[in-house]
Amino acid sequence: MHYQIEQKWDSITTAAKDVFDFVVGKTFIRCDKAMPSYLALIPLVYFRYHFPKSWSSAKDRDLYLIRSLLAGAFSGTPDQLIDDCVARINSLQTFDVGELFDVIRSQGRSLELTEDTFWDMGYGSNTIHLLFNLWYRDFNYVPAYENNMPQVDHIFPQSALRKIKIQNPKTGKLDLMKYRESDRNQLANCMLLTQQENGAGGKGDTPLEVWFAGKPKEYLDMHLIPSDPQLWKLERFEDFIAERKNLLRHKFAHLLTPKAVAAD
Repeated sequence: MHYQIEQKWDSITTAAKDVFDFVVGKTFIRCDKAMPSYLALIPLVYFRYHFPKSWSSAKDRDLYLIRSLLAGAFSGTPDQLIDDCVARINSLQTFDVGELFDVIRSQGRSLELTEDTFWDMGYGSNTIHLLFNLWYRDFNYVPAYENNMPQVDHIFPQSALRKIKIQNPKTGKLDLMKYRESDRNQLANCMLLTQQENGAGGKGDTPLEVWFAGKPKEYLDMHLIPSDPQLWKLERFEDFIAERKNLLRHKFAHLLTPKAVAAD
């Protein structure tokens, strides 16, 4: 077995490299951080290796990868899933996305990107860089120096949100934090900044009405920032989040399930 792999290693390597180029060029997934699971690539590499003549003409390979990664279809222990996907490819001798999605669903794994799942892609999640790779296509996600990687930023600074207190029903004092970690880290309070923007002398804890003041419409549109300056004030945090969620829903409507696209 090992001897056979060694004999075919050049062809296997070629297949893997071709899949890598496809992923970078077609899906805009450009770095390790944006790949929640490399296991989803195995059916693609298998197909490219065994059916190289059909590789270029196969449709929706990008849809398969993005949807399975965003939905976490290959999470946990997917050994049987991978075997079944490979078996289906072998049987059909083509890459039929509908057939592969049927295989994934037959094992009780979801491919639906519901609104609940979508909003869970906040700060610190294993899918936020994947989402941002699809979103911020002009950002350099593969700098030569790792410390120059784009950084996920809290739009409303955490330090400012932590200071907002509400009344403690037990004591009557204003000593309870109003916005918990889940509020501060939610996707609608996150954007991607360059290292220069978020580094020393950059945005930091700058209030929104100061940071966004004078920024061109193109900058606000790129980050899906509500254009009403009144929403940039700290006391309008919840209104800002509600409006930005609408902008996010619209941008990613093609990925969300129909039920998720409906307004609150």
